[in-house]
Amino acid sequence: MELSSFNFTAADEAEIVRSQFEECHHIFRAEAFDDEQAISCQINNALESASAEHHNCLGCNFAEMIELIDGFLATHPLLTKVRHAYVTHILLNYLLVERLEVLFDIIELNSVYRRENFKILPAVRRWANFIKHPKAFLLTHHAEYTFDGSPKLPELSTHASVTIDTSFLGTYYVNEERNNELYRKLENKDGVLVVFPAARVVTTEMCAAMRACVGIIRDNQVYRSVLEKRATFLNYWPVGEKSE
Repeated sequence: MELSSFNFTAADEAEIVRSQFEECHHIFRAEAFDDEQAISCQINNALESASAEHHNCLGCNFAEMIELIDGFLATHPLLTKVRHAYVTHILLNYLLVERLEVLFDIIELNSVYRRENFKILPAVRRWANFIKHPKAFLLTHHAEYTFDGSPKLPELSTHASVTIDTSFLGTYYVNEERNNELYRKLENKDGVLVVFPAARVVTTEMCAAMRACVGIIRDNQVYRSVLEKRATFLNYWPVGEKSE
């Protein structure tokens, strides 16, 4: 029996995906925005305080990514497939991850603190790498897709020949060392199951990471000094014409 026979029907899949991403949209609007403005704009407020004519680009560049994610989540009534919704969501969050990690590199954020307090960043990066660089997964036949917490997961896992989840990616998709073993596991296989991290968890933790980042910049004069010098355009706004 094909693995798909243990998964949702098309109608049930569409209903649960729409419900999940509607919830994610509500969470994201509540946590990634303050008064309809992306929370990253608080970085600009902290770094432009010296003069109303100056402009720091960091908050705006993060806001662009936040607005991309928000725009996708707003399409939740149109979503019908786990694979499409989850792949798109992960890749859009990955754009935000890359920017956070560049910022942390610039300010030389302590590596231990970074590892302990921003665990969602390498998790999203790993899933994005799997999507972008499938390696042996390219040689599998009609994989099935689900998510952590799915009511179908126990039965799907029981009948899957291989389950690709966060733990699997941590073993085979962090470097090239185990590629030969990976090919032996996946090459020409059917019954392969991909288990994405729950969208609600990714949304909640990415919002928390962004808020933590804002706090780190806002509350640390050393970091503000570094970023003011490297990302502030002096006399950017004519007097009295600063954009809101």
